[in-house]
Amino acid sequence: MKKAPVLDTNLENTILLLAPLLTNSYYTSVIHSIAQQASKYGYDVFPAVTFRDSGKETEYLSLAKRSRLAGIIILYPIIEVGLANKISKDVPVVQIGEKPDNIRFDSVELDSSKPGLLMGQHLLSLGHKKIAFISSPMKKHEISRRRRLAGLKAALEEEGLNPDLIEVYTPTSAEFKKYGYQSAEYRTGYEMTKKALSCETKATAFVGQNDMTAYGIMAALSDQGYRIPADYSVAGFDDSRFSSMPQISLTTVEHYAVLKGQDAVNLIYDRNHQSRSGQRITRMEYEPNLIRRRSTGKAPMDS
Repeated sequence: MKKAPVLDTNLENTILLLAPLLTNSYYTSVIHSIAQQASKYGYDVFPAVTFRDSGKETEYLSLAKRSRLAGIIILYPIIEVGLANKISKDVPVVQIGEKPDNIRFDSVELDSSKPGLLMGQHLLSLGHKKIAFISSPMKKHEISRRRRLAGLKAALEEEGLNPDLIEVYTPTSAEFKKYGYQSAEYRTGYEMTKKALSCETKATAFVGQNDMTAYGIMAALSDQGYRIPADYSVAGFDDSRFSSMPQISLTTVEHYAVLKGQDAVNLIYDRNHQSRSGQRITRMEYEPNLIRRRSTGKAPMDS
């Protein structure tokens, strides 16, 4: 791995922000929220894109060893949890979103099984008993993807239905890499929907791991001549800024990206203005909210 440069700069008013990518509007919304709140305290924000690569995580986290940072905010379940735990003893660290079980620092989180459960209950109420879940590769550390699927399955189990009725479509790691980070989530939705249709899916509803994936699902269905929601219902997660547009009108789950960003900065400020001896770990959790729009409707009568 390329050695990171040594910094002599004093960054005591800078928050390092680790994001997996910036093409998903969920992350840009959180980053804007963080930047606005940080400015109120006189903090600067330094966004760093890791592409979910452990080497990049190590490189950026190691900045804290050589610089006097105000804090670090992490927007996804990182791989290098051990290093982040170690650094948090000296620098305030806050995790936003799904929290790995073994982190030892503050978090502003959401249990993604809850949005999955809400979405499953919504689709079941519309008569959808066969659902296709489309996601980027669900590796062990991709907690939110795995828990959203678990929530969908839990909704079926509540109704005495077989959770295996949920069809799961994910690209291989090699396929996902070929999509390119600029459009990987959208391409996942598009290509995996085409695959599901070619396999003569029994599903009447498609659920994307997030809204960007759901946009790809909608595009693929439209290109194949299907109507949404008359032929297939489509849903996602995150309530990204385009989801409310009338041309899209995507049913999704809101989990308060803006508020979570503000709370993360507040935690950083509080940590820097209190004694760190004997500190307690703060855990804040938001409850999800289902937003019903026109992309979901009653299951076809012949389903």
